[in-house]
Amino acid sequence: MEYVYAGAGLLAGLLLGAIAVVTALTYTPYGASLFDTAITAVTGITLQLGNLLSISALTAFAFEALAIGGIQYPIVVPAAFAYTLTHVTVYYSCIRITDLQSEPLNPDIIIQHNPFRALVLGVPGSLLLIRVRPPSRRN
Repeated sequence: MEYVYAGAGLLAGLLLGAIAVVTALTYTPYGASLFDTAITAVTGITLQLGNLLSISALTAFAFEALAIGGIQYPIVVPAAFAYTLTHVTVYYSCIRITDLQSEPLNPDIIIQHNPFRALVLGVPGSLLLIRVRPPSRRN
């Protein structure tokens, strides 16, 4: 029963990350209109909350697994780990989302150089981007 909160947080975080990626894939804000501002806000908020929830849940699972294995840490260690990892992930995912929004419906912007770069967008977003990838051309 104690894992329900972390599991629900992980699922909610992955869903919010997927919403952010799909929003960035389908629409590029062009100006300072109210609609563009709202789309940008939805993308940013869902991306940041999704990363926060996902990383917090994964940290809880990881440190619980360590505790089951006999390695215990004070609560400050997982909190500092999750805080740092969340900020780094949000920073890089915001940069990648901005790149993706520059050309909507063109996932090659992110995955043309290195498919692992898509991983910073979140698991559902990465799977979406990798599946949309066009087939390679043969000579």
